[in-house]
Amino acid sequence: MVENKAKFYVELANDQSTRARGLMFRESLAECHGMWFDFSDTKVVSMWMKNTPMSLDIFFVSEDLIIEHIIENALPFSSALLKSEIPVRYALEVTSGAKNSYNIVVGDRIIISKNGHEGTAMTYKYPYERSGSAMCARLKTN
Repeated sequence: MVENKAKFYVELANDQSTRARGLMFRESLAECHGMWFDFSDTKVVSMWMKNTPMSLDIFFVSEDLIIEHIIENALPFSSALLKSEIPVRYALEVTSGAKNSYNIVVGDRIIISKNGHEGTAMTYKYPYERSGSAMCARLKTN
């Protein structure tokens, strides 16, 4: 049984074009929503906040879906490179403050489900769920 999860509905950035654009030009992001970046292989990755008007928390995630590094409160519009520090396969961007609100820490495991709301298949979004004490959106037990 899986209990007490924070769930984020995320858009996929899994090709060069969507990864390059990311969340640029977005004025806001709904609570419990974000963007999931798939870099296709494991490597040290760099991101930036250029043309991104909102602050974000960024979680760098290993191929085995463990959060390896976290950047909190990334500065809007910054061209500074935000690096993963170690090789990772994925990154998750969510609204600034999510790390603290949902007590997300390095070492948390991510569970990915390809089903959307109430079992309906989603074509461009996938839920991200974090085991732990936080809950956002719908609490699901298996």
